[in-house]
Amino acid sequence: MDLRHLRIVLTVAESGSISHAAARLQIAQSGLSTQLRRIEQEFGGPLFQRRPQGVVPTELGIHVLGRAEKLLDEFGDLLATARTLARPAEPPQAVALGGVDNPWVPRIAALIRERLPHHEQLTYLEPSSQAVLELLRTEKIALAVVSEFPDVVPPQVRDFTVHDLDTEPALIGLAPGHRLAHRPLLALEELAEDVWIAPGDRTDGLGLSLRIACERAGFTPRFRYFGADQATAAAIVSAGNAVGVFLSPGDHCQGIVWKRLANGRLWRRTRLVWDAGSPLAGLAEDIDRGALDRCGRLAS
Repeated sequence: MDLRHLRIVLTVAESGSISHAAARLQIAQSGLSTQLRRIEQEFGGPLFQRRPQGVVPTELGIHVLGRAEKLLDEFGDLLATARTLARPAEPPQAVALGGVDNPWVPRIAALIRERLPHHEQLTYLEPSSQAVLELLRTEKIALAVVSEFPDVVPPQVRDFTVHDLDTEPALIGLAPGHRLAHRPLLALEELAEDVWIAPGDRTDGLGLSLRIACERAGFTPRFRYFGADQATAAAIVSAGNAVGVFLSPGDHCQGIVWKRLANGRLWRRTRLVWDAGSPLAGLAEDIDRGALDRCGRLAS
């Protein structure tokens, strides 16, 4: 249970129905229903009564909603003031980029260095897109790179300017000797009996997205390895001990057969986000794929 789940509960209450809340959160209604059931299990009972015309809070739901809004407000204030105090003073004329663990971050950092060679540059890597957006809201960074995954509550960017960079499929990694290694495409249900590596904590939603996709396919993934980075996960997969899901695998992921899912259920959307008054707004508006690809080659 974390603050993101409280935001989901508040959105459902404000919307008055699961379908309207799913539209506001930009996720599938079935995915929201799955998350809401898990949240209610954590609280020990139903938070809403489901009715034909929508949902209304139960007595437990009224209690949770009353405390949740205050907690979120207090946490937002705490986070903003703490980050302001914790961050070291930035050098004069410094420009700052923030992002999640994503190969687009070094590309954009290289482009900033090329376009603004006389400015000192700072780059912050955060564990989640929400943490990156908090840095943007408190003006600790001028440009943010965030990620979205299917059926997971996306980072709230409606107050900012947004440019979509890419949507890439997640790849299933198999050992060369795996029974399905010869297949060009896979269905998730074919991996129901396999042992899985849980996506690392820095993937910002891929783990939940994978679990929901597997449950739709009729099974719960048997996660037996946790906390592995991509290189370690690749070593486990290549040894034939598990299967895993990977995003933008690099040269460090050797000895693996890569497979796409036939229905495209798993993907990552990468977005560039900035405030209208950002000192990097002009640069962000002019970014094109060709320039980023070239800077990506220079950064690698």
